Order: sequence, then C-alpha cells, then structure tokens
Amino acid sequence: MKPLFITAVTLGLCAGLLTAAPGPKDEKDEIKKFEGDWTFVSWEHSGQKLPNEVLEITKWSVKDGKYKFEMGETEEEGTIKIDAGKKPATLDFDITSGNDKGKKQVGIYKIDGDTMTICLARPGDDKRPTEFKSTEEDGNILVTIKKKKE
Repeated sequence: MKPLFITAVTLGLCAGLLTAAPGPKDEKDEIKKFEGDWTFVSWEHSGQKLPNEVLEITKWSVKDGKYKFEMGETEEEGTIKIDAGKKPATLDFDITSGNDKGKKQVGIYKIDGDTMTICLARPGDDKRPTEFKSTEEDGNILVTIKKKKE
C-alpha cells in the first residue's frame, strides 16, 4: 500500500510543478537589457510622426537604472522602474531634470533583440497605455529605438 501512496503523491507533485505559473522575470536581468546607448528609429506623438531630421539628433542612454534623453538642446534625466512580469511589460520614468522635472511618465515596452518599442503617456498623466499605438485622442508617445553596437 505504501508504494502506491508514494507514487500517487509523487505524480501529484509533478503535476503541480508542471501546471504552476512561471515565476516573475528577474528584474535585474531585464533592466540590463536597457543598458547602453540607443538611437531612434521612429517616433509618433498623438499620431503624428517626427521627421527624420529630428530623430537624427535624438539620443537615449541608460546606465545603472538611470536614463539620459537628448533632443537637440533639450535634455532630460531620470530613473527607470520596470515590471517585466506584467502583460505588456510596464515601465515608469521618474523625471529628475528637464522641462518635466518632478513628474512621472508611465508606459509599456517590448524588446526584440536590439530593438525596443516603448509607448508612453504624457509626463504627469497616470493613465498607462495598454497597447502600442499613438493617436490624437490618447496623446501617447510611441517610439522604436535600436541599441547602438559597441
């Protein structure tokens, strides 16, 4: 009788392991994917595309959970907090310098190799985007960036 009981318990444990939800992604490993210098491939704000001349002077870099954004003479710095376990994955910027200093900016992101797509609400707006789109109505900012090769 004991071997049958042990077999039943073992099968039950195995079934539980197979159906258990995966644990949350390791945020430290995920935030490392943000590290480095990025160039802008595309940018839409309120459904309007930025011209290539503006994209060429726009830069974003991340180091140790802090970011620096430059668009010509305009600069902004802040910190990044992510939650890779959410669907879609979320990010929050705490803006520490620049025109929107003291504001939060919430958004979502996805990473595909060395390309990242980010959809952000306007700074100070706490209504997080739920999909990767930018329309005149939602006022979202949708960017695609590519990591620079070292």
